[in-house]
Amino acid sequence: MAIRKLLFGKSRGSLIPLSFGFFLIAICLAFISINISTAYALKKELSNIGEAAINNAAHSINLFAYYGEINRFQSNKRVPLDCQAASSSFSNLIQSIDLSGKKISIERFNCDLYELSAQISVAGRMPIQIPFFNLDNLDNLTIRTTIGASSKIQP
Repeated sequence: MAIRKLLFGKSRGSLIPLSFGFFLIAICLAFISINISTAYALKKELSNIGEAAINNAAHSINLFAYYGEINRFQSNKRVPLDCQAASSSFSNLIQSIDLSGKKISIERFNCDLYELSAQISVAGRMPIQIPFFNLDNLDNLTIRTTIGASSKIQP
């Protein structure tokens, strides 16, 4: 009899647990979207800083190779770069700038006679910590970007 009354009877339940559940889901989605947008903004700023530094480093010309005209018989003319001066200039510029209070680290710097490329990164924590998702892999964030510059002469 009690089961029949439970199945077919009108129940007067409360919507508070359902509303609270939807509220928690909405807050978690807001926190996640804030973290993602902050990571995207940091990556964009890191790329801008890196491109400015590598373009400045690409102005280091190897004068001996330039005036020796080592590529005078090639169809695409390029300016030879001084790799030591470019590396020094790039590392000095990157180490003098901090990104949101965090130091930028140079993971890789490659230089041949005509091209520069580098990979830089910044490590930190997410701006908003979700209380019941305490996973170290999700809380720590490493943002990397790869940048490059070439010394082609535009005709």
